[in-house]
Amino acid sequence: MTVTRSAPGPLGEPTPGGPGFRTSAAAQIERFHHPTTRALLASEGLTTTALERLVAGRVTVRVTNQDEVAVPALPAFIVGVLQLRPADRVLIRRSHLVTAELTVSINYVAAVAQPARASGIADLGTPIGRGLIARGLSQRRRIMWAGAKTWPDGRACAARAYAMSLEDRPVCWIREAFNPAVVPPEHAMVWLPEPELRDEPDQGVRKTIRSNEFRDAFGSEETRE
Repeated sequence: MTVTRSAPGPLGEPTPGGPGFRTSAAAQIERFHHPTTRALLASEGLTTTALERLVAGRVTVRVTNQDEVAVPALPAFIVGVLQLRPADRVLIRRSHLVTAELTVSINYVAAVAQPARASGIADLGTPIGRGLIARGLSQRRRIMWAGAKTWPDGRACAARAYAMSLEDRPVCWIREAFNPAVVPPEHAMVWLPEPELRDEPDQGVRKTIRSNEFRDAFGSEETRE
């Protein structure tokens, strides 16, 4: 069995073809004040394991939505990061990592559908990291963004995004936002804010694609009786 491991990503390097940020992920991480936050955001290990250490308990996953989209619905930089081909389908997964008492993280995943299913990334009942361990799969992360997002109750929270590769093939883009009660979000402000991270499917393009797929399948956009 292959031992699951995580190889370091090039934190200090600019992101070629990335979302246009002016600073590296390493510099973005250094803006956070608390060492626990910086360590988590820069971690090369599995998020599930790291969060379980922080909360001193078991973390499980609750998938709130999982769907597939066509490549044109995604931002161009995600298409480049995942090396997507026009015919690929992309799994979009939204989930929470939770304990019995609280939500620890809120996660967004865009993954190449076929390898995501084959590697267990698409499993609804298993955190991604735990599924990789169970299959003995090696993974490598390239952390590409760190910053602040908004927790559902309106508080600022620490967040990060990275590309995960399996056997040197980029398979998924993962963005994680962490509960501010668990991961301190305080960070240094900058005079010139970074561009907003936009990594989700374009809903207008997505609707057009679905309409075209229906027309190609049935010859009309009207529902047949």
